[in-house]
Amino acid sequence: MNPKKQQIINAAHHLFIKKGYNASSIQDILDEAGISKGTFYNYFTSKSECLIALMESIAEDIRSARISVAFGESPSDPDLFAKQLAIRIRMNHEKNLFSLYESIFYSQDEELKAFGKSQYILELKWLSSRIIDLFGEKVRPYALENAAIANGALQQLMHVWRFGTEQQLPLDELTDYIVHRMKQAVEIQLKDGKQFLSEGLLGQPQQPPTLSDSVPQLQAFAEQAENDDVKQLLTFLADELTAEQPRNAVLSSVLTSLGKMTESEAGLQRLLEQLWREIK
Repeated sequence: MNPKKQQIINAAHHLFIKKGYNASSIQDILDEAGISKGTFYNYFTSKSECLIALMESIAEDIRSARISVAFGESPSDPDLFAKQLAIRIRMNHEKNLFSLYESIFYSQDEELKAFGKSQYILELKWLSSRIIDLFGEKVRPYALENAAIANGALQQLMHVWRFGTEQQLPLDELTDYIVHRMKQAVEIQLKDGKQFLSEGLLGQPQQPPTLSDSVPQLQAFAEQAENDDVKQLLTFLADELTAEQPRNAVLSSVLTSLGKMTESEAGLQRLLEQLWREIK
């Protein structure tokens, strides 16, 4: 990201947490960042657009951390899923995002409300895809429903914990518990077939690209990459995928290295995660 744009986002983040989003003006952001009004409007058209850029930046950090911890591990490992669940909760706490989410929830700004809805749906779809990774294709019809239940259970258990005790939330224990309860619920659901939410309620999921389908995308990302190491790894990955018999061990090693390079942009991160699932 452009350093000046990041400077503005960092200043806005500090200000929104300290003063509150609604109570902060664009002039406050200018003063906090030490920039002119013209500089601000070079990057953002409004305060809400600045908030969206902030939230998208943090969402990319969460996505990157999830992918980084996943590479080298099996997508069906329940301990990995629990770790990935914990990443978002931990980062939400570290970045003080709960108050910002409230600002979006109670906002009358249609752009902010649409953004909040899209982020919620993206998280549910990610959870759904990981539930399928965890339990297999047989749970696909129930994946969205269980994603919604898991997401709600996490939120409510955290609220009750904080209402009832001053002790630090045992996050790893909480996410392990959620995965354990989910396993029990899925086993029952597979037997009785009962469900409330249909699989396609939020739109039919797109089929992930095959290994060969991903080559043109990898080549395009390689051309755009500013980091030479990322460029070389993406080029090598694309070449390996065009081989008559791609070597899964080599692919896994390259994907692991790329997954640890957190500067990868969101589209590339999603592609790398899809490839990781394919080869596992």
